[in-house]
Amino acid sequence: MTGHLNLAHVRSLEILIEEGSFSKAAARLHVTAPAMTQQIKRLEGFVGYGLVERGQPVRLTVRGQRFMLHAKEALDASGRALGSHIQATLRIGFINGYPRGMDEEFLVELRRSNPELLVDFVELGWGDQTKRLLTGDIDASLGRPPFDHEEAIERITVYREPRVVAVPAGSNLAVRGSLILADIEGCAVVRARGAAEVWTKYWVVDPRPSGVPVNYGSWARTMEEALTAVAMSNNIMITAESVAERYKHPGVTYLPLDDASYCQVDLCTRKSDRRAVVRALRLSAEGAASWREN
Repeated sequence: MTGHLNLAHVRSLEILIEEGSFSKAAARLHVTAPAMTQQIKRLEGFVGYGLVERGQPVRLTVRGQRFMLHAKEALDASGRALGSHIQATLRIGFINGYPRGMDEEFLVELRRSNPELLVDFVELGWGDQTKRLLTGDIDASLGRPPFDHEEAIERITVYREPRVVAVPAGSNLAVRGSLILADIEGCAVVRARGAAEVWTKYWVVDPRPSGVPVNYGSWARTMEEALTAVAMSNNIMITAESVAERYKHPGVTYLPLDDASYCQVDLCTRKSDRRAVVRALRLSAEGAASWREN
């Protein structure tokens, strides 16, 4: 490899991945789709390997993910040198069911101190909280522990709250004021498809204090699927209090789970990510002490 990396082409690649298609990225950059394609091909020719998988949507290859981890640092450094002429963009992932309004509150100070910053939110599957972070597809994640690969992640707790139980609205449990774990022994518990076993066991409280084996029930990929399993398949689901506020279902009743530990939301970033924009994000989280307790 000879010559210098063309940061304009790197920026084009970044926008291509954000938009997911050559035509949308070209429109955003005010160029033609063929010109956009040529820019990416030139960049791939320069580095000597494929950077994107040309599908719907367009995605980074594994080597492309590694390339962008370092190329983003060069983009941000260039932006600072040019007085933020090139705007920094943060891609923050979140799973469904995070506390309503926390995104707006969390970013107020960050936006105030970094007015040129662009923030994109990306909804993640339950099993993607750290996977897409560590590949560089997103810059940060608002996730619920426990996490895979914790040794590579810097975590800042930004929210804590009680856990609750979602039960069928017509069940005997629904008329109770609150529940304890002993009350739900034997009930089939919804489990998250795609999530790590340690994550599932944490949320269903496995093992139980009594030693009684957990009865695993329906699989669910999304909160809507999970609530349908509760309402229609006589399952229960242990989740966070804010989920009860965000997701309503006529066939589901939420009750406090008095003897379960609190759960939390953490801002997760890569320990190796030392970019100024990520440091600013961490500082805004650390300064939000009032969010540490619900």
